Amino acid sequence: MVHAHIEGCSGCQQELSALQALSATLDALVAPPVPAGTADVIMACVRQQEAGPRRGWVVLEFWKPWPVAMRFAAAGTAVIACLIGLTLGSATATTAGQARSEMEWLGLASGAPIAAAYQETAR
Repeated sequence: MVHAHIEGCSGCQQELSALQALSATLDALVAPPVPAGTADVIMACVRQQEAGPRRGWVVLEFWKPWPVAMRFAAAGTAVIACLIGLTLGSATATTAGQARSEMEWLGLASGAPIAAAYQETAR
């Protein structure tokens, strides 16, 4: 079916001739030789990556070079910041009345899903 079309279509005949000429040109090219040992170098790199240490928490990689005392200080600071946040957050918790007034101030209808969800979290 394809051969029949090409025999009757001059445009396709020209395209086929151009592709055949390109194929012949590419076949005539000589590929440059691969340097000796290239495959061995590539495989050694692959083996090294596979055998390398598994990286756990990449997020904490930045503090690996820190001294142990500095790591403890940073962890302690993070714990204290969390405790302060929890303390201040619980002290300023909104009541249902505050939630309703804030919703009115924002112009949200009290029956809106976001308003109901906000009021639910304030209880």
